[in-house]
Amino acid sequence: MIKYIYLGEYMNYLMTILFLFQTAAAQVTVVEDSLVSKSLNTVSKFYVILPEGYKKHQDRYPVLYLLHGLGGDYTNWVKLTNIVRYAKEYRMIIVTPDAGNGWYTNSPFVQNAQYEDYIITEMIPTVEKRYRTIQTKFHRAIAGLSMGGYGAIKFGLKYPGKFFFIGGFSPSIQFPGGLEDSAITARWSRTATLNLRELFGQNRTDSWNENDIFFLTERSNGKSLPYFYLSVGSQDGISEIIGLTHDLAASLRKKGISFEMHESAGSHDWKFWDQEIKTALQRIAELSGKRH
Repeated sequence: MIKYIYLGEYMNYLMTILFLFQTAAAQVTVVEDSLVSKSLNTVSKFYVILPEGYKKHQDRYPVLYLLHGLGGDYTNWVKLTNIVRYAKEYRMIIVTPDAGNGWYTNSPFVQNAQYEDYIITEMIPTVEKRYRTIQTKFHRAIAGLSMGGYGAIKFGLKYPGKFFFIGGFSPSIQFPGGLEDSAITARWSRTATLNLRELFGQNRTDSWNENDIFFLTERSNGKSLPYFYLSVGSQDGISEIIGLTHDLAASLRKKGISFEMHESAGSHDWKFWDQEIKTALQRIAELSGKRH
């Protein structure tokens, strides 16, 4: 197992955050909701996991947005992991959006494919209007697996004022830069590669750079960024994910960005991601100093 943690100056003020967690004794509630998205020109569904006692009290809660991977949808986290059971331990709202195969990116080429705007300018404001969330950076986290890990990391780098915690599990951060590497694209289907080029473009442009994790990290102000939790399985079948995640950890360290990186036994699968979301929930609570 490989594990290294760099806290930097982040811990000095993380411990003062009033993140509200406590053990819940009864059942949490899973609600299916939807919104009419102008960015996608469609009705998009999402799940909201509400903590025990939500309907009995008027308390406000921290919120975690959980992003799905390529080929997945908003139901994956609820159906394929034990997230609902894990949620019983925390007074937290958990939201699982649906972003198709859009890589959480605004396409400059495809109409109604503004997936970044969907999450940042539609999903988050909608959740904060309909549900009793605590509407500050220090009570808002985002995490995801594979493609969703890429999305969560990108949002943390581009919108540091919105999140305090970022989780990337087996993050597919090889794109868009990987489109220049024939060895990488050769392992993807023609349809998947075409989708990537429609979203990111054929060649490196300003738009491409705005979606490149390493470009965004290099230009970032390390002291203003959220805390990053990165993890990969040692048996991940997408070979470049392991190396690039370690490369990202090195870049975060160089920039003085607070993070932790784990490589442990596991594959690019739901068994690994189930364990990682359990660990990440614990880590969020520990960082906040409000674990019960």
